Amino acid sequence: MKMKKSTSYHHGNLKEALIETALQTIDQEGLDAITLRDITEKLGTSRSAVYRHFASKEALIIGVIQRGYAQLDELFTPIFQDRTQSVQERFEKMGRAYLDFAIEHPNLYRLLFGENYRQEREEVCDYKDESQATGLYALIGLLLEAQEEGIIARADPMVQAATVWASIHGLASLLIDGHLMMRDNLEEIYRYSQAMVLNGMR
Repeated sequence: MKMKKSTSYHHGNLKEALIETALQTIDQEGLDAITLRDITEKLGTSRSAVYRHFASKEALIIGVIQRGYAQLDELFTPIFQDRTQSVQERFEKMGRAYLDFAIEHPNLYRLLFGENYRQEREEVCDYKDESQATGLYALIGLLLEAQEEGIIARADPMVQAATVWASIHGLASLLIDGHLMMRDNLEEIYRYSQAMVLNGMR
């Protein structure tokens, strides 16, 4: 799908417009559709203006990767902070938010967690840095609450978080790549997998 040319950005926020346009292009057309010429035409700006913010297509894609991680963080953090809901309810909602993100943005999801740009992702998002991985640390915080309440065993929460992620990531990847059998039973499969993960950490 071709996007209409947009000149709605204001002076000073071209960088933001470039990232947003690239993100939309990836969402709608896939990573291979990204070219600086195409992005320039969609925004009605000059190549020289683009290069002042991003020296290459790869640099722009790294900006999209950072934005994608930020979107995931914005999904997880409010769920973790909602103390009106139980640990189990928030755990279920976090997993569902992750799965919904993958379903709604499969091309972006593959960029964030696929084979391409693996080294670049490691450079812009250090999982050991809480300021760069707030979504991960929201999950870790929830797991620590679960430990305190006796819902799961006391263990390294980072290891537990990796285990949780491996489960939901596997389900998401199978689903968006068309390899998941019994798609009509997705809700049941999701709930069962979440229960299995929690039970496995008891």
